[in-house]
Amino acid sequence: MNFTALIILLLGGLALFLHGMNVMTDGLKAAAGSRMKTFLQGMTHNRWTSLVAGTGITAIIQSSSVTTVLAVGFVSAGLITFQSTLGIILGANVGTTITAQIIAFKIAKASWVMIAVGFLSGFLFKKKVIKNIGTIVLGLGLVFLGMSVMSDATAPLKSYEPFIDLMEGLDNYVYGIIIGAVFTALVQSSSATTGIVIIMASQGLIDIEPAISIILGANIGTCVTAVLSALGKPKAAMRVAVSHILFNVLGVVIWYAFIAQLAHLVENISPGSESRQVANAHTIFNLANTILFIWLVKPIAKLVVWLVPEKKVKEARLFPELHNFYLEDIGLALDLSHSSVAKLGEKVLEILKAGIPVALTGKEKELVELRNKDAVIDKGHAEILIFLQNIQSQSITKEQTSVLERQIEAVNVLETAADMVTTTLVEAAEHRIEKGFDLSNDTLTRIALVHQMALDAFEKAVQSYHEDETSADESLAKDRFKLELQNVRLYLVERLSINDENRIETYRFESEILEGIRRIHALARRLKRKAG
Repeated sequence: MNFTALIILLLGGLALFLHGMNVMTDGLKAAAGSRMKTFLQGMTHNRWTSLVAGTGITAIIQSSSVTTVLAVGFVSAGLITFQSTLGIILGANVGTTITAQIIAFKIAKASWVMIAVGFLSGFLFKKKVIKNIGTIVLGLGLVFLGMSVMSDATAPLKSYEPFIDLMEGLDNYVYGIIIGAVFTALVQSSSATTGIVIIMASQGLIDIEPAISIILGANIGTCVTAVLSALGKPKAAMRVAVSHILFNVLGVVIWYAFIAQLAHLVENISPGSESRQVANAHTIFNLANTILFIWLVKPIAKLVVWLVPEKKVKEARLFPELHNFYLEDIGLALDLSHSSVAKLGEKVLEILKAGIPVALTGKEKELVELRNKDAVIDKGHAEILIFLQNIQSQSITKEQTSVLERQIEAVNVLETAADMVTTTLVEAAEHRIEKGFDLSNDTLTRIALVHQMALDAFEKAVQSYHEDETSADESLAKDRFKLELQNVRLYLVERLSINDENRIETYRFESEILEGIRRIHALARRLKRKAG
């Protein structure tokens, strides 16, 4: 027995298998595009639709981790509840069984053809759809090639007595579960464990009952990957990881007593095909667990929230959802940053609503409070820009770059609008208090009218940006605003003739306020152009 050659071939085959899975997943993600996010968000109305969404997306993209990242991102953004993610997680467990069913097909001989076809599709064709299909086929070919290499590596073990004795020792299911859990935790892929068990079963190296125990152990081992990936991540990610542990460990505990019965069932379903028996056992295990636990999502959600509580101290970050964890999916990251820009817009709108009246008639204490509000906007502005910078450092498409640039422009517009009120107009108001002059009621009424028109425009712009829709032509509203603003300016010019020692100072202050209102309206138009 040449153990060196065996280990090299086994590790090489495993590397091909894992790389093939990654390539295939990338191709499937690219083919699905942003539609999977829309589908997932739209299908989380209740536990059943969440289950369908999790199953569907994971079956399509063949990656439960991608599904989990999307779910965590939606929870962090407040788009879905944590309880909804439990249905998605259970669905993802069912969706991953498709992988085992695919690799149970004995088409290793076609692997080289699939690799060639997949590579040539990406190399010769420019059409994106064909390139994505080529990537999927290439990845699948690498998976089957890896399976073939691992099969060749383990073939000599059929006649190796020490290995045969070791396999007989796996009649104690606990050993099989431990082996499956440890190996899966090491390679961080339950699909790899399942693939190797399918190879061993098809070559007669392992009986179906020990094979099932290893598959059960793989479901525990994959929890280690979930926990490791959640460390240092948003609270929602850790809750999802804990939920994953509860579902999988409880499922293994329940099925431990029925391994022999499950083995008998799959032998009857697929007689003579050991590889299909392993795949079917994997499917039945996950499907049965899902049917059981889907009725318990509410109490399990409460238990997980109790096990992983929110921090008592308020988060220091204004937008904690802007976490680098979500950079694993650029589309999701851009969705989260878009949502954060819209939230910042709401905060700026509050400042704009209160700012002009405070600047016109407010006391010194109110001006200090208004100026302090700018610190919150500056903080949010910095958090969003840092996150967008991190997105920009990734490999992104031209379309994503365009979205990124619009978001940068939008957040800068918001920061400029807040600065204009909390700095420029506050300084003007401080000068008003220092000189001790007041504006007439008629002037206040006229300024309030154009201020409201500017606010309406800004509010519509924020709403258009939030809904990501290009609004209708606003040229008529713009003309009305310009006409009304000009009327107020003419009115103020006429009042210059009033005999008042502070008339010039008052006029200068009123003009600064009007200019601030004009800029609010102009910034609203700029923000609106960044929607859609």
